[in-house]
Amino acid sequence: MYNNIRIDLIRSECKNTIENLEVWLRNLIDNELLENYGDNYLEFVNADGSRLIKNEIVKDASERKASDPERYPRTIDAMLLDDEIKIICNPNLFRICFNKALQAAYPNGNDVARSFLNQLIPIRNKLYHSNPISVREAEKVMCYSNDVIDSIKLYYKMKNVEKKYNVPTIIKVTDSLGNIFYSSQIQRNSTGRGICETRLNENNILYAGDRISIEVDVDSSFDKNDYTINWIFDKKESSTFEEDFNKITIIIENQHVRTDFCIYCVIISKEDWHRCGDVDDSVGIMYEIAPRK
Repeated sequence: MYNNIRIDLIRSECKNTIENLEVWLRNLIDNELLENYGDNYLEFVNADGSRLIKNEIVKDASERKASDPERYPRTIDAMLLDDEIKIICNPNLFRICFNKALQAAYPNGNDVARSFLNQLIPIRNKLYHSNPISVREAEKVMCYSNDVIDSIKLYYKMKNVEKKYNVPTIIKVTDSLGNIFYSSQIQRNSTGRGICETRLNENNILYAGDRISIEVDVDSSFDKNDYTINWIFDKKESSTFEEDFNKITIIIENQHVRTDFCIYCVIISKEDWHRCGDVDDSVGIMYEIAPRK
């Protein structure tokens, strides 16, 4: 299949696929360990005195995060594929936290998962150090990575069915200022509506003439045809903006100046009921808009 495709395109697609795999594994680790061990899972110590996650993994990731906090909003984001595989394939953690999520890809357990996932590491290294990869290695990247991603998607879909309110929700928010908010970082009230607060960093202040783009990721276990995305903000009717389903770009004007300018992303499913009464999810991204001097 790959013999008729340009090498640079194959390499680009393989890099994108491995990066996508890393994102899915990080979020799986974060979600499952938060649920089972609480907010401080990185420092959790078992009853026998051993650490839940090896100290060197946490230490290295913490140092990467400290050196580039804008790139790594969470410590888990600074972990490498090697680290993620070690965590996922830890026998106890696999049994307690990850077995169900990876059951479709690796029904025979963590040893098989480790064997297949570890084969991606040398290929990843070749891709990131401009070394050639073979067609067979490209096939491994596509097959092994997507097997895992599909398995995790199936797991979340099954979990959603078990929820009282099985509706699409926003799991990630990014903007053109470099802010990233994952599901665990979206502040939610008692109704489930959320806020992403950017005003704690003065580098996020916007001025008239600036352009701001925001993009959301919705739980991918839901088909995009089963819900709509609406963007709401003050004075929208007289503003200059572009919408593209899950992304909006707004030209900031003087009419937007205020300390609490909020851009809401609203998800509405095609059910005849909605989790929050009128919507199924609503997340506001809060900015400070200052007058240009």
